Amino acid sequence: MKNKLYIWCLFSLFAVSLNAQVKIKQKSISTVDSKALTIDGKYGNAINGRTYQKDALASYNGYQYIAYYNSDRRVCISRRKLPSGDWKTIQFLDYDFKSDDSHNVVSFGICPNDGTIHLAFDHHVHPLHYRVSKKGLATNPETMEWSAASFGPIIGELEENKPVKITYPKFWQTPEGNLQMNYRVRGSGNGDRMLVDYNAKTGKWENTRQIDSALGMFEDQLGKSETRCSYPNGYDYDANGRLHETFVWRENSQGANHDLMYVYSDDRGFTWKNNNGDLLTEIINVNSPGIVVQSIPRVFGLMNDHGQVIDSKGRVHVVMFHGTKETIEAAGSTLGATRWGPLAAQRYFHYWRNEQGKWSSVQLPMAVGNRPKIFTDKNDNLILIYCGTTDKTIKGKSRQTDGEDLIIAVATAKNNWQDWQIAHSVKGSFMNDMLADIYRWKKEGVLSIMLQEEPVGVRQPSVLKVVDLSINFSNN
Repeated sequence: MKNKLYIWCLFSLFAVSLNAQVKIKQKSISTVDSKALTIDGKYGNAINGRTYQKDALASYNGYQYIAYYNSDRRVCISRRKLPSGDWKTIQFLDYDFKSDDSHNVVSFGICPNDGTIHLAFDHHVHPLHYRVSKKGLATNPETMEWSAASFGPIIGELEENKPVKITYPKFWQTPEGNLQMNYRVRGSGNGDRMLVDYNAKTGKWENTRQIDSALGMFEDQLGKSETRCSYPNGYDYDANGRLHETFVWRENSQGANHDLMYVYSDDRGFTWKNNNGDLLTEIINVNSPGIVVQSIPRVFGLMNDHGQVIDSKGRVHVVMFHGTKETIEAAGSTLGATRWGPLAAQRYFHYWRNEQGKWSSVQLPMAVGNRPKIFTDKNDNLILIYCGTTDKTIKGKSRQTDGEDLIIAVATAKNNWQDWQIAHSVKGSFMNDMLADIYRWKKEGVLSIMLQEEPVGVRQPSVLKVVDLSINFSNN
């Protein structure tokens, strides 16, 4: 009994010490739209703020932007002057969104070099729906008109005479201030990832290239699979201009995910290297050497599209959830009995790569919510955001009835990220995956997070908000 008490006291002191090191303050919460869209879909009721949007909330040049669907099923982009201006919304009336598929999100990107704002929307193996603003719209927010007239028409191609059908469009800025776009062609379990560059000097997209392949033979205890697709946790440039990607494969056979993969590129995604720094001479595929950095079998119920961040030293951090042999059996099930395993078996895991390329991991102590996103401060402390519960008695994945709050968990670099715990919450109920403005966070140390409230009934609109949090670690 004395030993148990000693361990409990140590944990309590450790928790108090961590809480004293981080101060989280809610600076403001603002309403973007009181009637944002909700759906009645096979994959969930949220269509705004989904994990596969690279950016749904982003800031540039003193203004913050958010893209979403409203209750009239129109594509919208809204902006406010930071830190607390009113949101001004553009509603595009030339497109009627008819889907109840939560994959068909709105994504956007801002190109610093010419001030263009790019929108892509309503895709799940559908023809491209893309439009771009006039040059300078983001660069000159005080003088250029903020209206639908400042955007061009919807087009179905990026490069001339190359129409495409896509899924999961993602935009991100390059170190020199241009823009890149990534998307998948074909479907889940049999799809390739593509990358294309926006050239601000010409105002055109170029260099469409395939960066991974569905082809190859994979075999495990569930059987053989001949095709698959990747699901990235992120594509992120570090301070030295290296592009990092972590991802999982989803096999066509059984439809389950497996393994944590890592690759990087030093030439803007034209060539890729594995974890050991070896050049991959073929397009990335399931048989590429040296890309599996953590074995996670399909029978562990691994989810896809989690969070990734690169810290100041170029170290890669990922948080994902899945079960283990021990947790699945403790939940009264067996390996591979179901596609995702029992909810009680799921755990968050933090995986990270050090400067020498070695990967480590730790299991997080809190209940699993939805798919998380991860951020780092200037001292490499980590911040995790997700929708879930603060209830410490829950082991495994929480349910809607357990709570749907915004949860902020933290871990400190000085303790080698072994001290994960919940540091703050914002009371819900919220329905979306938690997405934040990485650009404002890096520039100001304010974490703006997109929140949509649960509706009062199926297909009823609900309030879309942005909460601003200041997060400060001390005693680093």
